[in-house]
Amino acid sequence: MLQAPPQQWRGVVQPPTEELPPLREWLVFSRDLAEAEQQRLALQAFQLSILRRQQLPNLQRVLSVYRIPAQLDLQKLEAELRRQFPHWQQELNQRYRPLQLPDAAELQQRNWGQRAMGRQQRAAVDCGKGKLLAMLDGPVNSALSEFAGADLHYQSLPPAQYLARSSEAARHGTALAALLVGREQVAGLLPGARLQALGIFGEDRTAGLHTRSDWVINALEQLAGLQPAPQAVNLSFGGAHSRLLAELFEQLAARMDFVAAAGNDGQAGVRYPAAYPGVLAVGAVDARLRRLRQSNFGRHLALVAPGEDIWTLDGNGQGFYASGTSFAAPFVSAALALAPSAEALLAQARDLGESGRDEQYGAGLARLPGCR
Repeated sequence: MLQAPPQQWRGVVQPPTEELPPLREWLVFSRDLAEAEQQRLALQAFQLSILRRQQLPNLQRVLSVYRIPAQLDLQKLEAELRRQFPHWQQELNQRYRPLQLPDAAELQQRNWGQRAMGRQQRAAVDCGKGKLLAMLDGPVNSALSEFAGADLHYQSLPPAQYLARSSEAARHGTALAALLVGREQVAGLLPGARLQALGIFGEDRTAGLHTRSDWVINALEQLAGLQPAPQAVNLSFGGAHSRLLAELFEQLAARMDFVAAAGNDGQAGVRYPAAYPGVLAVGAVDARLRRLRQSNFGRHLALVAPGEDIWTLDGNGQGFYASGTSFAAPFVSAALALAPSAEALLAQARDLGESGRDEQYGAGLARLPGCR
């Protein structure tokens, strides 16, 4: 699997202009149920009450989620809990957004991204057969005719009360799935591959469509149980750093490769999870192979891929042109599934910008190997 980049390549993450506030929930990992119960008793002194608990056998942990009363100051509570229990794995439950941009004008030629990465013809329907891809994203309308015959498996993970019901809810996840394994309107990158799509986004009136640390943890538990492990896991969302997620990504990176969108803040420093060591951070370029103005950059950036005016489908099966690093990431996920290794993918990238690796383009434009 991809090794963590040297320290000097780790980007500095800066928050976007509209960061979602964390939930008033406290997450704690434990080794077993007995330790979890000891933690619960200790947290009673802080007025924290248990909301739910989940055993994660594949990750060898128990996750406990506690409610934080409205009268408690979050910063003071966090500081005190870290002071009193410095060896616990604990933190606030964070929220994350999908990393997409508003629609671009529908005047650009379709499938330019596939050609820019070296694929001149539409892939055969068996392209990617025998490969396993995974993605953690929003709802996917797997009933669309676009996916007829595709080996697509979708599972929604958020609790029922957060079921995404808006007309836009399935837009992002369906668009990414179509890019990866689409067979009709969209020139799917690996239409013959198996795609395990884990729905981690839900809706509420406060945050709209979003995901949270505990939902992502649940998805990583599902990934850890997949046999065989996926060749690439696509992560087209971003947010703040999580200590708990950082440890889990490091643990799973020994078995599978992660590809994540760099972010659409147009600033130095890629978003998490793209900024975690061992995760391939992907920026976006336009049809002239210039960095998309909104695409994040920096020393942690691994590769770039097409990310402007990318033709795909929404949750109703209607075609549209999408932009943002969300839609650049699947190109690299598909390329990684076909490449001998992540290191080979980096070494074979088309150099852009300054000679050699640079902060605007990383190792360069990923190349899409031929199907096998």
